[in-house]
Amino acid sequence: MNTVITVYLIVVTTLLGVIIGSFLNVIIYRIPAGRTVTKGRSMCMTCGHTLAAKDLVPIFSWLFLKGKCRYCGAPVASRYCKIESFTGLVFLITAIISKDYVFPIAFMPDSHAYRFYAIYFLLFLASMAVIIAAMMIFYDTGKCFTGFAITAVCLKLVSTALALPFGIIEGYTFSALGEDILLALGKCALTVGLSGICSLIVRKEYTKADLNLDICLSLTPLYGLYFGWGPEVARALMTAAVYAAIMTFLRAGKLKKYCGIVAVVTYLVYMVIRYIFLYYIL
Repeated sequence: MNTVITVYLIVVTTLLGVIIGSFLNVIIYRIPAGRTVTKGRSMCMTCGHTLAAKDLVPIFSWLFLKGKCRYCGAPVASRYCKIESFTGLVFLITAIISKDYVFPIAFMPDSHAYRFYAIYFLLFLASMAVIIAAMMIFYDTGKCFTGFAITAVCLKLVSTALALPFGIIEGYTFSALGEDILLALGKCALTVGLSGICSLIVRKEYTKADLNLDICLSLTPLYGLYFGWGPEVARALMTAAVYAAIMTFLRAGKLKKYCGIVAVVTYLVYMVIRYIFLYYIL
């Protein structure tokens, strides 16, 4: 595959992540406040001045204005820039890891397999956007709304179901689809169950917010479909146990608000290590 085009698509994906990260800042601020995310202009939190387009360029506006409001000079929190950068990083890592499965569609647009991977790739990016918003709202407020959990479930079921029309050429069947859906939902139930039980063992209340966050985190970071039970069941058991142990440790202390952040960062590190191991060591 042409290296120049591959690099171009990776850069475009990263920039898309930065832009989506800017929108996630709106979601993270407005949803807990009970405000709509579809109406209303962004404004300075200090002077209330409506921000112009030049004030809203992701990352660069904050850097060029040296972290201050253009109109009143009040400091602007660096977290806005950090969330935009982190979302861009997540999209960058995902693009690099999946470049061999997604980007060939630029050369083979008639390939059903690559078309499926491209759609699945976009749905996965949407899933990661959901958990970034969820983890930051949980960090700020200790809440995780049911809407995030429902969205995570829907994205996973839709992305899995899409395998049938695009994978049937390779022999993918309703039986295999059922196994994939059961495996995804089973992993979710196992993760939530172990996490809840462990929380109760250490005598920490397992709240509705904890439940919603666990659903989001157990369903969305599943890049790649699993065709068959064997080793995937073992991996589901292992990852659920590790997740439950990490979340129990955090919930048992003063670090509970970091639950979502630690879980997402841990998963990203796992993605990178797994990619390096599969492509550069084996």
